[in-house]
Amino acid sequence: MALTIALWGSRGHLPAVIDGQFDPGPALTDLDVSARPPALAPVSIEISVDTSTVLRRVDERYLSFAIDTSAVVGGKWWDPEASGPETGSGTVNAPVFDFDRERLDTLTRALAPAFLRIGGSEADKVYYDMSPGSATSSAPEGFESVLTRRQWDSVNAFARRNQLALVMTLNAGPGSRDPNGQWDPDQASALLTYSRQQGYEVYAWELGNELNLFWFIHGLDAQVDPETYVDDLRRLRRVVEETYPHALVSGQAAAFWPVLGEPLGALFGFQADYARLGGTATDIFAWHYYPQQSRRGPVASRRAAPGRLLDPHNLDEAAHWADHNAQLRDAYSPGRPLWLAETGNAQFGGEPGLSDRYLASLWWLDQLGLLAVHHHDVVVRQTLAGSNYQLLTADTLEPLPDYWASLLWKKLMGRRVLAVQATGSDRVRAYAHWTPNTDAVTLLVINLNHRRSVQFDAPGVPGDGHVYAVTAENLFGTEVRLNGAAVTMVSDTELPELKGVAKPAQVLVHPLSYSFVTYRPVTP
Repeated sequence: MALTIALWGSRGHLPAVIDGQFDPGPALTDLDVSARPPALAPVSIEISVDTSTVLRRVDERYLSFAIDTSAVVGGKWWDPEASGPETGSGTVNAPVFDFDRERLDTLTRALAPAFLRIGGSEADKVYYDMSPGSATSSAPEGFESVLTRRQWDSVNAFARRNQLALVMTLNAGPGSRDPNGQWDPDQASALLTYSRQQGYEVYAWELGNELNLFWFIHGLDAQVDPETYVDDLRRLRRVVEETYPHALVSGQAAAFWPVLGEPLGALFGFQADYARLGGTATDIFAWHYYPQQSRRGPVASRRAAPGRLLDPHNLDEAAHWADHNAQLRDAYSPGRPLWLAETGNAQFGGEPGLSDRYLASLWWLDQLGLLAVHHHDVVVRQTLAGSNYQLLTADTLEPLPDYWASLLWKKLMGRRVLAVQATGSDRVRAYAHWTPNTDAVTLLVINLNHRRSVQFDAPGVPGDGHVYAVTAENLFGTEVRLNGAAVTMVSDTELPELKGVAKPAQVLVHPLSYSFVTYRPVTP
């Protein structure tokens, strides 16, 4: 099948198709796990922050996270031992996630307030069994897994005690449809009715996961057209109004792939038509995006590689698709919040040995900074725990580098976003927000240079402010160092206090590292 595609940006050529994947060009190769090349002299840069105007405000739960439905119910998910492509949405059953762990509460509560999304491809394959004493059993015909009352109770108890606003993705897949292809609300109604009886606080009910990829996950015959889906969404609205009048209704979030946008958009493009036909039927305008694909994916438009997300051009692609979705939101769903409702370092479960390692944090923080500037209210990380794009190891709950990066973001980057200009190196990324609950500003500087530190004059009043410099001895390790000291949990009930050091006259950011700098702006 021949595909005609258009690049999102100007590269001067179309990527070649090699072994079923679009070749995104060479990866950067000078990343040595054991030793780095000798450092070169630092580069002097200039950074200015405009504190006179707030560019925009993000939700207080801007940085949020998900637990995949597969992990909740023990459905099919990505094989942790897979060394090559897998089919569908995974080939092994995930262990059922244990929400009732003290250490998990400690780690999660530190990221609150946040949204907890229960979603993913398995959401469109699950049967809801809310009967008393229900236990995991064989799914009825048309379904592949079962959400039991006990599992749903655990999810809600976990969200409640950790100050999380719950977003639940409801089944819109083949098993939930009648012979005419229309969505049958009976299963969803049973879940909502039980949840209301239990007094559960569900922030939003989302209908379906990535309907623009149903052809990929469920087969061509299962593809739902936008007109049918908008009718489905209106059915859900009636159910929610009857049972959860204070909850929001969220429409499907279309999947966007790097380089391509919506895969096979000419045949199954969904987001624009769905927005045009049903933009007023949803309370949240959402989309999904992964900047690269892991080795598990049977196809890839940008295959994951260590240096690929150190390329500023590749990082900026998120802004391109963010602006595209913002334009659709403004045209058809004005006033609705814009969410990147699912994202991770690499699609198809994350890239083993990369997506849960220190180097990935440079991408994660950059995307958070970038999307805060580009119209977004919420970014939902896939996942809190589970597979290789996780913040915590699912079994032992060890915090991974992106967890510590997220914790620093929560501590230092508030809701009010500021405009930043950085000059002197095209491999430096800089973002700034007012610091939460203070009159200080936090500047985040990410140095993508492999061998050169960058230095700049410290902003603000001399001697006032702090630096939180994060580095790692092993780029592909899981240990991070804050101002030179390894960061570890104190105990299952206590996290370390993340302290900065006094801000010097000049700030030095090491190669392939990031620093937060807090300061009080000098007022005229």
